[in-house]
Amino acid sequence: MVTKINLKIEIIVHATEEHQKISDALYDIFEIEPNEITKKEFLGHFGNPILMLHIQMKNKRAEVLIKKLISAISQDDVKSLLSGMDERISDSTLYLRFSKQDFVKKTLTFQEKDPVRIM
Repeated sequence: MVTKINLKIEIIVHATEEHQKISDALYDIFEIEPNEITKKEFLGHFGNPILMLHIQMKNKRAEVLIKKLISAISQDDVKSLLSGMDERISDSTLYLRFSKQDFVKKTLTFQEKDPVRIM
């Protein structure tokens, strides 16, 4: 029986980045289909277009994604995650941030700046 699980992925795509590369990585790493991605367009401070990609999953689908995520990160990152768990939890939510540059290369590495955010 699956416990109630809610999982969100948020990615900010700047005008200089190709959102298709990120969508491809979402599929290749997590098998997230394009129709599972919500896109919202915004204007940046200087009028530049910004695209927000948002994915939300629940229960069994979220559990499958979490298993894929755990298998995709290095043992060192798992150890880092476990040792720094208290720094990644806020209001009963675990926040994971991965390098967007490595993500499009199909690699998951923790990074705080301009990340792929998984909550």
